[in-house]
Amino acid sequence: MVEIEPRRPNILLITTDDMNWDSVGVYGCPVQDTTPNIDRLAWEGIQFEYGFVNIAVCTPSRHVILSGSHTHQTMTRGFTELEPVGPTLPDVLRQHGYYTNEVNKQQKPYNWHASFSERETAWGRSVSYQKQLMRNIISKAGDRPWLTVFNLNDPHRAFHGAPDEGKYGPALYTRFSTPSRVYNATDIVVPGFLPDLSDVRIEIAQYYSSVRRADDNVGVILEEVERAGQTNDTIVVFLSDHGMSNPFAKLSCYPNGLRVPFLVRYPGFIPAGTRDRVNMISTVDLAPTLLELAQLEMPPTMAGRSFLPLLQRNLQEGRDHVIGYYYRNVNDVVMYPMFVVQTRDWVYIYSPWVDGVKQARNSDFGRGLTWQAMAQAADLVPSIKERVDFHKFRIRHELYSIRQDPHAYLNVAAKLENSQRVKDMRKWLVDWMEETDHPAKDLMKDPDNEALIADYMEWEEQNAIEQNLQENLTTTAKTSTATRTWGNCLVSLSLIYLAALWV
Repeated sequence: MVEIEPRRPNILLITTDDMNWDSVGVYGCPVQDTTPNIDRLAWEGIQFEYGFVNIAVCTPSRHVILSGSHTHQTMTRGFTELEPVGPTLPDVLRQHGYYTNEVNKQQKPYNWHASFSERETAWGRSVSYQKQLMRNIISKAGDRPWLTVFNLNDPHRAFHGAPDEGKYGPALYTRFSTPSRVYNATDIVVPGFLPDLSDVRIEIAQYYSSVRRADDNVGVILEEVERAGQTNDTIVVFLSDHGMSNPFAKLSCYPNGLRVPFLVRYPGFIPAGTRDRVNMISTVDLAPTLLELAQLEMPPTMAGRSFLPLLQRNLQEGRDHVIGYYYRNVNDVVMYPMFVVQTRDWVYIYSPWVDGVKQARNSDFGRGLTWQAMAQAADLVPSIKERVDFHKFRIRHELYSIRQDPHAYLNVAAKLENSQRVKDMRKWLVDWMEETDHPAKDLMKDPDNEALIADYMEWEEQNAIEQNLQENLTTTAKTSTATRTWGNCLVSLSLIYLAALWV
C-alpha cells in the first residue's frame, strides 16, 4: 500500500530590502502610518521583538535564510555563488512535491537558484506587477503546495523621490509605483543614530516613502493569497534582509544593521496577536523552523535550530543571545571582518581589521545625501566629525548598553574589559566559532594577538581574491554560453527563413 503524504502548508516568505526594524508601525515607528498592511500581518500572527539577521549584506543574508547555514560555511561573503554544503530549504520542499518559485530582485547566477521550479525577475517596486505575479504563481502551483520567496526591492536605494530613482541598478528597478503615501521632511523623525541635518531629513523622508511602497506591495501579495482562498493553508513570514542603507546600520554589526522586523502568520497554529518580547531569534533558524512546520526533517548540514516552540508561546532554552558577522562590501577584496554577540541588554563587537589606518568603505550609502551631509558637517560640528571618523576607523573592541544607549554611542569596552559580562560574551563567540568551524576560532580565544590577526586577515583577503576570480570566470563562461546559444538560434532562424524563401 502506497503511503500518501499529507497536504503540506504553503509557504510565503516576503523580504524587504534595507528596511530598519523600527520603520514598521507595530515596532514603535515614530513616523505615522508607514506600514498598515505589515501591521495587520503582525496582529494576525506572532511578532518577534528581538528578530535578527546574521549578516547585514543583501545577498549573504538571503543565503543564510534559504540555506540554514552561516556564510563562512557556504563562503558567501558578497555577490558570490553559494557553495553546495547541503540541501537548502527550497531543495527539500521541492523534493517533497512543492512548487517552488523565487521572485528575485536581481538576475544573478547563484547555484542555489536551481533549487526553484521557476524564477521571476519582478519589477519589485510596481504594485500592479506584484499583484499579477502572485496570482500567476498560485495558478501555476495548481494542487501542489508552494513555496514563494518574494524579494521586494523597497526600501533599497534609490528611494522614492530621489533624483536617481528609476536610473540606478538593473532594469527591474526602472518600473515603480507611486507610494500610497508620500512623506516630506517635516513628516519624519530622524533615527537616533543619525544627525538631524536638512539633507538627512530629505533622504529619510524619501526612505519612508519607499517603506510605504514596500507595504503597498505586501498588501497586494496578501490579497492574492486571500483571493485564492489559501490564507488558512499558508505560512507567511515577513522580514527585512537587514537594516536601512545608512551609516551604523547596513554593512555593519551595529544593532540597527542586524535587528529586523520578524513576523510569522499561520492561522490555526499560531495564536493571533502574539508578541514575543523575550526570545532572540535569527534567520539561520528560519529554514529549520519552516521545515518542521511542514513536517519535514532538517538536513544535518543546516546550522540553525527550529524555533517552532516559540510560535505557540512555549519555552525554549538558549534564546538569550544571537551571533552576527560582517566581512566585506559586496565584491570588494578588502576585508573588514566584524563579529558580534547581542543580548537584550548588551552588544559586544569585535573587529580584528581595525589598525588605526585602514578605513571602512561605504559603497552602498556613500553616494547618498545622509553620508554626504555628515561628511560636510564634520568640518563644522565636532560631534559629527567624531561620528564620521569613528565610522571610518572604528575600535577593535566595542561594548554598548542597549537599554541605556540604544543607538550605540558610548563604547564602554575599555571600562568593562575584565568584567564577567565581557568574558561571557566572548565565550559565546568562541563556542559558536568552534561549533561551526570558523577560521577565526583560534584568534577569538586570543583576540589581541597581532600575529593571529595578521594570519586571519591574510586568509580572508586571499580567499576574497580567489572567490572574485572564480565568480568572474563563472559569469564570463555563462555569458559566453548564453551568447553562443543566442547566436545559434539566430543562425537556425536565418536558415529556416532562407529555406522558406527557396520553397
